[in-house]
Amino acid sequence: MIRSDHENYDHYSSAMINRLDGFFGKVDARLNVRIASWIFGQRVLEIGCGFGQLVEHLRKTGYSATGIDMLEQCVLAGQRRFPQADLRVASSEQLDFADGSVDTVILKDTIHHVYGEADIHQFLMDVKRVCRKRIIISDPNPTAILLLARKLIRHRDPVCSPEQAERAISKAGFEIVHRSFGEVLAFPLSGGFVGRPMVPNNVVGNMVLSLDSLVEKALECLRLHHHACWRYLLVADLE
Repeated sequence: MIRSDHENYDHYSSAMINRLDGFFGKVDARLNVRIASWIFGQRVLEIGCGFGQLVEHLRKTGYSATGIDMLEQCVLAGQRRFPQADLRVASSEQLDFADGSVDTVILKDTIHHVYGEADIHQFLMDVKRVCRKRIIISDPNPTAILLLARKLIRHRDPVCSPEQAERAISKAGFEIVHRSFGEVLAFPLSGGFVGRPMVPNNVVGNMVLSLDSLVEKALECLRLHHHACWRYLLVADLE
């Protein structure tokens, strides 16, 4: 498993949760809806839940959702903001859940950390142990544009391409059932959790979200979405 004292987490702080009040909050909420549309069953575990905004969204929509994260400061900030969400600090290297106890496992902004910082096969085999059916992966798509943007803002983070993620989850015994790409304009303009916000959280932001959806569809038709979108989504089921 990954370690909370790794240098890649030096820039993390509980104050980042305030980004959810800006335009990034709307971008992230749209991403959560997209992830939720692929959930199988009712029992959901998010590994690497951060502040827990996805877990809170799932709770509100009727799922039995639990989120775990190794960064205590983020989990505590999430518990204060979402007091009804089941958010927990990961207490061991192995998942503290019974075999087959959840229907869907979600890795949102998590797989690249595991891929770059730990034994991903061992991790995914543990995921397979607790998961009854489905795994959903949502992660940054390491295009040349994204890597350049990170370099410009001096943001250091591991990468895991969709192809690398597919090979890893296939090796662990999952079969890919869906692969898609999204976020062309809205996500980078929102600044995410680490970049500079460039769009206000008002009618302008709503216009950017609408335009972003149109551009996504156009890129998909042109088969350029893999090379231009900032995020990818993988869905896989146990074979």
